[in-house]
Amino acid sequence: MAMDINGLNSSQANSSKARNGQKVVSSPVSQPDESNNPAKPSGETVRISAEGQTLNRISKDIDSETPVNQSRVEALRAAIADGSYKVDAQATAAKMLESDSLF
Repeated sequence: MAMDINGLNSSQANSSKARNGQKVVSSPVSQPDESNNPAKPSGETVRISAEGQTLNRISKDIDSETPVNQSRVEALRAAIADGSYKVDAQATAAKMLESDSLF
C-alpha cells in the first residue's frame, strides 16, 4: 500500500534525508491566493493506493447496507422474553474458538 504526499512537512523530511546522506532538493510550495481563486490547488498532491481506494469503497458500501435481519432479531427478543431461548454452550464455545483463529 503506497501513499505519496508531496509538500507536506517538507522541512522535516529534508532534514531526515540530509542526515542519511540523501540529496535534498527544495521545491517551493505555492500558497493559494485567496483574493484571486480560493479553490486553486496549492501544488500539494496526495495519491491514495488502489488498496486504500478499495477499502474506502467497501466502507461506504457497508455504511449504506443494513445487514440486520430484523425478523430474526424480533424472534430472538420474543424467545428471550418468554424464556424459551436456550443457549447452546458447546456451539457458542466452538464459534468463539473459530473466530479466535482469525486473529
